Amino acid sequence: MDTVKTTALTFITIVACLMLLLAPDSYRGEAPISGRLPDKQDLTAISQPQTAFRIEREQPESVDLDESLLIERDKPESMTDSPPATQAADWTLILYPELARIEALENQSTDTASSELSPMLSNDDPVIRLAAIESLGDMTNQHNIPALSAALNDSNPQLRIAVLEALALQEDESVVSSIEPYLYDEYRKVRVAAIEALAELESETAVPALAGLLSDPDTLIRHHAVNALGDIGGISAISYLMQARYDPDETIRANAEAILIELDS
Repeated sequence: MDTVKTTALTFITIVACLMLLLAPDSYRGEAPISGRLPDKQDLTAISQPQTAFRIEREQPESVDLDESLLIERDKPESMTDSPPATQAADWTLILYPELARIEALENQSTDTASSELSPMLSNDDPVIRLAAIESLGDMTNQHNIPALSAALNDSNPQLRIAVLEALALQEDESVVSSIEPYLYDEYRKVRVAAIEALAELESETAVPALAGLLSDPDTLIRHHAVNALGDIGGISAISYLMQARYDPDETIRANAEAILIELDS
């Protein structure tokens, strides 16, 4: 009997040891006091990997740099001798070397300047032609009138306007006949420039031509013609201004009336 009990106890001890050996390592040392193994649900929860405790790394705080403390790197100096970009006139002279000669002629005698500038009015480049026109306009010389009058045939309307202004600066009534045909130029701005040129000359010989514009269909042309007649004045101009008081445009009528009052005072 004792042998049987001893054998049974030995068997139970062996079985318990085997069960302990087969159990997971995570809870071998946590066997319940009652000797009962944990349920399957409990084993699943225990066997899940546990997240280790993490230590968040501190992020460095942003540092605002004072721009006044920054040191700029020295830039290498340019190795070329090119002029600064601000000297635009130098580039213009490079593109148009004739302009330097035109400018130098301003210090020459009027006859010398006129003889050299006149051929430039037929230059292929409109920039050169314009510069020559303006230079001749600044000189009051009767010798410039034939060349400038011929330049009125320029195909560029802007240059025709420049020529009309240059002719008016000559202060010579002989240019009236050259200007009058351009009162009917195809370009409106040229027509206005011709009217203003005659007004600046203040020559009564231009009154009949200006009076012909009082019936022009363009209101702006009629308005400038009335002003030009007022600038010239005289008995002939006044008679035409009295007619302008009946113009279809109310503004022109009021303008003609105001000019007549001014001339009468």
